[in-house]
Amino acid sequence: MDGIIYTIPYVLLTLFFGGMAYALHITPEEDEDRKRYILVATVFVFLWFFGLRGYILSDWISYYPYFYYVEWSDVFGLTQGKDGYEPGFAILTMLCKSIFNSYLFYSFVLSCINTWLLVRFMRRYTDNVPLTLMLYVVFEGIIISTNLMRNSIAIFIFLNAIPYLEQRKIVQYMSLTILAATFHVSALLYIPFYFVFHLRLNRWIYLAIFIVANIAFLKHISIVLTLAEFLGLDESMAEKVRVYTEVHDTGTKISIGYLERLMTGGLIVLYYNRLKEIRPSSAVFINATLAYLCFFFFFSEFAVVARRICTLFAFGYWVVWADLIKVFYFRNNRLLFCAFITLYAVMRQIGNCHYPDYDYDNVITGMKSYNERIYIHYKTFEEP
Repeated sequence: MDGIIYTIPYVLLTLFFGGMAYALHITPEEDEDRKRYILVATVFVFLWFFGLRGYILSDWISYYPYFYYVEWSDVFGLTQGKDGYEPGFAILTMLCKSIFNSYLFYSFVLSCINTWLLVRFMRRYTDNVPLTLMLYVVFEGIIISTNLMRNSIAIFIFLNAIPYLEQRKIVQYMSLTILAATFHVSALLYIPFYFVFHLRLNRWIYLAIFIVANIAFLKHISIVLTLAEFLGLDESMAEKVRVYTEVHDTGTKISIGYLERLMTGGLIVLYYNRLKEIRPSSAVFINATLAYLCFFFFFSEFAVVARRICTLFAFGYWVVWADLIKVFYFRNNRLLFCAFITLYAVMRQIGNCHYPDYDYDNVITGMKSYNERIYIHYKTFEEP
């Protein structure tokens, strides 16, 4: 029963964004004031929820002590731990610390930066920000905004580099990507995608890649092990990879999450040409969704690594799912798809947010102390 209680704030947040999305949808095109009020209310609630959150999930366990011991001398320490994190993140941390020596203030400032970058991206690429924010919190957004303090800024900086990818302005794109990497080095993975994300793949090429990825996933084909053997790594290394993937094999591969990914890939194939008509920049977001699916399917044996890499490309989901609503010709089909999105969003939040670490509290309405939350975390996940 406690698990269900933990999910309530996340379900309500999701439904609120869905309600604001519908309110914006029925707003007359000429009513700019109402549109503005809806956008402001949506962003305000988003920032309230994430910016003023207490100690939820687990990354704060690392960042809370880091905030208090980091010094300017640690700015260029690139290793995790007492030596510091990436220099951009360390500089931002020190600036916040210099203004007000409070971790909660620091967390709020980071959330403000993230919110501005995220909404800036969404306003450029979507016509319904509340809908896209709903998809955001359903597809990796809760984790990004609460548990990936460094990664989140890196991802959102990259999102604002996408226009330069489309315009083929390599200097601006690479500059922003490298800036993102100063907050989290994983942003360097975006560099090679400058050369491929703008390409409009043939539908059948997309389908072929999607089918191969599914076969690898369902047949438990270890891409990492196959690559290790192909590269001729020594037997001891290959054996370590083999043992790791066998130990971490989770058994059955069929789940609601898998069926959703199968449906997403299938709908993209089915409406591939229509998606291209709706959005001139559709190639970037379709390719990002394909990258998300491929990393998930091909590297599923390394669940944590796969999820971290998939998170870098979740932005494709936020835009493509919003576009899929528009591809249906009949209004009833659009309504049915919207109903499915809402139902799936609620189910996903209930399925993901039922652990004690998700127990939401807020600076304004009252929150548990650092010691209380760290006790709850270790009691839940560390005790045998």
